[in-house]
Amino acid sequence: MTRTTNPTQSAHNPMIANPNRMEPNERKQLLIEATIRCLKKYGFQGTSVRKICAEAGVSVGLINHHYSSKDDLIAQTYQQLSDSILQGLANACQTNRLSPREQLSAFIQQSFTQDFLDPQLIDVWITFWGATRSASAIQSVHDKSYLAYRHLLFQALSGLALENGWQGFNANLAAISLSALLDGLWLESGLNPHNFTPEQAIQMCEAWVTGLVAGAHRNYCEA
Repeated sequence: MTRTTNPTQSAHNPMIANPNRMEPNERKQLLIEATIRCLKKYGFQGTSVRKICAEAGVSVGLINHHYSSKDDLIAQTYQQLSDSILQGLANACQTNRLSPREQLSAFIQQSFTQDFLDPQLIDVWITFWGATRSASAIQSVHDKSYLAYRHLLFQALSGLALENGWQGFNANLAAISLSALLDGLWLESGLNPHNFTPEQAIQMCEAWVTGLVAGAHRNYCEA
């Protein structure tokens, strides 16, 4: 599985590597990791360019060289985390020889692995969601990542409909429903981890898919 960036990584030690001697991509990664830690500590509104610089051990000029604004840097940070999560989900459900039903099970199981349920990851993700209303660059990343996330479900659900001969099945609407269930359980698991186990979360999502196959797919079929 592709691991996500952990917001609790220890702060960058400028004695380990001189940012001025790093490659551009290495400097960007340094700033992104510092941004994650700042978001965890201060939230979106409390995170500033100067705090990110202090966390990374670099000058303000380095951020200005690579990013147009704080929002731009945070948007790029959101993009990197989103890409990591999407890649992990894609790798899980696009394995060769999996049936559409098996792809959905793989997607569901991957969604509740230890890495995906990391409390620090969930905390930072909530910060990203909250920032979408005040920063258009972050909203744009959110819209694109959600579309890509939903598309993975759409592909598997479309395959399931084709395999079972469901005429007029609206796979997009079904994907929205399943993604809402997954997101809700994922978020609740992060906020109140004692309410249910990851295995029970998987059980609930599997029950949704089983119900779909048993007849609930008719609720998503268009005349």
